[in-house]
Amino acid sequence: MNKLASFRIVLAFIGVLLIQVVASNFLWRLDLTADKRYSLSAPTTEFLESIDQPIRIDVFLDGKLPQEYQRLRAETEVVLESMSANNDRLYYEFINPFIGAEDSDQLLSEMNQYGLFPELVVERENQGVEQSYVFPWMMLNYGDRTVRVSLLQKNLGDTSEKRILQSIQQLEYVIMDGLYKILLEGEKKKIAVLSSHETSKDILVTNFLQDLLPYYNLAAFDLKAFPEQPEKTLENLNRFDLLLISNPKEAFNNSEKFILDQYIQQGGNGMFLIDPVLVEPDSLYTKSGKTVSYGNALELDDLLFKFGVRLRKKLVQDLYSAPIVLAQGDQNNSQYNPFPWPYSPLATPNQNHPIGSAIGSVLFQFGSPIDTLKNNIKKTVLIESSSFSKIEGIPSIISLSSATKRIDPATFKSPKQTLGVLLEGKFTSLYENRITPFELKKGTSQHARIAVFGDGNLIENQIDKRKPLELGYDKWTNNFYSNKQFLKNTVHYLVNDNAFLNLRSKEIDIAMLDNEQVRINGTFWRYFSVIIPLIILLIMGLIFNSYRLKSYR
Repeated sequence: MNKLASFRIVLAFIGVLLIQVVASNFLWRLDLTADKRYSLSAPTTEFLESIDQPIRIDVFLDGKLPQEYQRLRAETEVVLESMSANNDRLYYEFINPFIGAEDSDQLLSEMNQYGLFPELVVERENQGVEQSYVFPWMMLNYGDRTVRVSLLQKNLGDTSEKRILQSIQQLEYVIMDGLYKILLEGEKKKIAVLSSHETSKDILVTNFLQDLLPYYNLAAFDLKAFPEQPEKTLENLNRFDLLLISNPKEAFNNSEKFILDQYIQQGGNGMFLIDPVLVEPDSLYTKSGKTVSYGNALELDDLLFKFGVRLRKKLVQDLYSAPIVLAQGDQNNSQYNPFPWPYSPLATPNQNHPIGSAIGSVLFQFGSPIDTLKNNIKKTVLIESSSFSKIEGIPSIISLSSATKRIDPATFKSPKQTLGVLLEGKFTSLYENRITPFELKKGTSQHARIAVFGDGNLIENQIDKRKPLELGYDKWTNNFYSNKQFLKNTVHYLVNDNAFLNLRSKEIDIAMLDNEQVRINGTFWRYFSVIIPLIILLIMGLIFNSYRLKSYR
């Protein structure tokens, strides 16, 4: 071997060694996908770089999984790999929860105690049915703190393929939301929950407020605490970043309205869930089965009008609505059947806004329409009914017997009705150039955000055996609606805590198999994928052999 050949070998060896050293110390990835599915957003990258303590992530998607969950597992691993590549203090492990479990029922019970509820998957193949349980959950562990994260996004009416697709699209958001909760330290933002004016009972808002606790400090607030010192009430209210008013039934006096007005003026944010029309649902389930709708005199109309909205004292009926379950028959022969109930619209969130992006239908109960008025405030419709709506005036008699009668679709000819509005900007005071209820040094108007919904029950959960159920769950139909996530996104946005909300708008184009086509043509394509390559190889072999014989004959 001459010197030149030896030099080339040494040079090649050194080059390979340098490439190996550079590759092991520097990360460089090129995402050539059109939807940038393998790229993390700038807020995510910035947040990951700030993590200075180790975080362990346990993912319970492992083992023998149904086909659609195998895709979810693979995409979860891709996202976690990208995150750990940005910060090596994040390390993850996929765990099969069934390994080492002697009794499946005992395992399910233990996982349920930790809030890790399984998904029952039924697969039909070769005229057989196979049932299996899957745990689409991950646990984030940081020091002595643990946060559970659901990887499966469930919206009413979604097919299993669409559910998995939405779950994949939301992977970055749900993981970052979990990391944000587990690392949230120091001073949390404060939310005041109005407790006066006969607002929602505590047990009816328990589930939603418990879900906000990891993010915010919550406190009950009484506007009537200091009737002789309203300026002190305003001073206390200004300490909070958001005022939550849920389903008030007692009128606000002039002094209390002035407090709300000045709180908004000084940069406070508000979330108003108001019933312009009162309907007593309990009266429906009496022997008469009837109730009367009437106006709710809260004396807030002029204040909301100044903000730029008007809550109409009417009810929205919608063809696209949740059913009501009624009993038919006597005693032991009673049967519980669902009937269409247009008074419970399934409203559609604005998918083009971070609050409503990738959110399913939201259940309203006796909701009222909202009109927007022209002023200098930016207005965004957050949620609305379907195009097959109907407006009902008050007073009116609402009867359960109407649910059993045939619905005439021709009467539902009103366009979409606005049920929730977001207001942003510098609000003008209702008491500008007017005598104020008490003396107060006025300052310049600050930027604020207000969300107004025409349903006071929107935030209220159902009760079973004197315990609150999850918000959005209907125990009568066993359906889940997206009330909790929608309202939680609204709170995040109002207090400007929405760094990761934009991640919900991320769209990933994933080609899903058509199960019906697989069932019909699956056998053909199995044989095609096995036999055709063999035939091609045989033809190529014959051609090559023929060419060889001619060349060397």
